[in-house]
Amino acid sequence: MSSIFDHIIERRGTNSLKWDYCQQFFQTDDLLPMWVADADWSSPPEIIEAIVARAKHGVFGYTRPGQELDQVIVEWVNRHYHWEIKPEWLVYIAGVVSALNLAIKAVTSPGDEIIVQSPVYYPFFGAVKNNGAQLLNNQLLLVDQQYHMNFEHLAGLFKVKAEERRQPRVKMAILCNPHNPVGRVWTEEELRRFGEICLEHGVLVVTDEIHADFIYTGQKFTPFASVSPDFVQNSITLLAPSKTFNIAGLNSSLAIIPDQKTRKLFQQAGEGFTPAGNILGFEAMKAAYSRCDYWLEKQLSYLESNLDFAMDFISSKMPLIKAIKPEGSYLLWLDCRQLSLNGKELNTFMAKRAKVALDPGDWFGPGGEGFMRINIACPRSLLKEGLERIAAALSERR
Repeated sequence: MSSIFDHIIERRGTNSLKWDYCQQFFQTDDLLPMWVADADWSSPPEIIEAIVARAKHGVFGYTRPGQELDQVIVEWVNRHYHWEIKPEWLVYIAGVVSALNLAIKAVTSPGDEIIVQSPVYYPFFGAVKNNGAQLLNNQLLLVDQQYHMNFEHLAGLFKVKAEERRQPRVKMAILCNPHNPVGRVWTEEELRRFGEICLEHGVLVVTDEIHADFIYTGQKFTPFASVSPDFVQNSITLLAPSKTFNIAGLNSSLAIIPDQKTRKLFQQAGEGFTPAGNILGFEAMKAAYSRCDYWLEKQLSYLESNLDFAMDFISSKMPLIKAIKPEGSYLLWLDCRQLSLNGKELNTFMAKRAKVALDPGDWFGPGGEGFMRINIACPRSLLKEGLERIAAALSERR
C-alpha cells in the first residue's frame, strides 16, 4: 500500500540547499542528494493551512509568539517527553545553531574551554571557534557497533596538570541527544553520569535535542534537564519543530532556560543580532505542536520501515560497509573503513563514482574519518536508488 511519504516532490528549482546547491558543494553533477538533514516529503497539511490562513490576512508586521504558543509548547513537552516546564522558561530563536552560538556568547569569555563529543554535528565546532573559545573533545567510544560516552576521559578533562599551575577554564559542555550523526539516544543513567560530572565542576550543559521526536521502537528519549532538579538549573535545552515537521526553512526554534540569570544573559546576547523567529514560523510551530501528533506517528512508522530496508540492503549488498543502527534520528552512520580509502578518496568515491551526495565523516571531527552520513528521510524509491548507486559503484571497484 502506497504511503503519503512515497510521493515524489520535485525540489529542484526551489533554491533548496540539499538539491540545488549540491553540485556546488561536491564539485560534480548528476548527484542524488542524501546529505542535508531535511526530508523530501511535504509537511503536514495542518501546517500548510495555518501558513496560508495567516498569509491571507495580508499584514506582516512585527509579531511576537504569544501566550497560546507558549502553552502549546509546554503541553507538547509534557505529552511527548514527560517533562514539566514553565512558559517563562521559553526563549524563541531563529534556529538551534543560532541559539548555540548565543549560549556560548552569553556564558563564556574568549579563551574559555567548551567540551564536545565527536564525531558530532559539525556546526558545534564552528560555534566554539566563532566565539573565541577553546575546544575540548571528549570523543565517543565505538564498541561492538554501538557508541558510548567515555566518562573516565570526561572526568580527566577537569584535572589540572601540575606543570600548568592553573585552574581549569571549562565553562560549558555541549550535548547532542539524540546524537547526530551516530544515532544514540542516551539513557537516563548515561545522562545522569554526564550531568553529575559537569555539575561537580560548575560546567553549564547546553543540549541539542532537535531530533527528540525521532525515537525508534524499544528506545526511550529522556530530556537531559528532566533527569535531576539540579540539571534543570544547570542547562540550556535547544528544541525545534524543524526536523520533526520538515519546516527548517521557517526559522523557528526555542531554548528552554529555567535559570533566570542564564536566561537573561542569553536574551541579552541576542539583542540586535538575531530575531526570535518569524510570523509564519510561529503559526507553523503552533499548528505542528497542537494538531500534528497523528502525522508524526505516521512519519515515524515510515522512517522505521526505511531504516529496516536500508539496514537489510547494506548488510546483503554492501558487506564492506557496516551501518551503525540508530536508536533515534533519520540519519544513518556508515562505517566505510573496510574500503581502505582515506577521507578524500572516500568522499570522491561516493560523489563521483556512486553519484550520491553524503555528508563526509571527517566533517564531524575526530572519530569520523572513514565514515559517511546518509539521510533516510526520503521516499523509499529514492532511498533504494541511492543505495543501489553505492552498491553498483562498489561492485565496479572490485
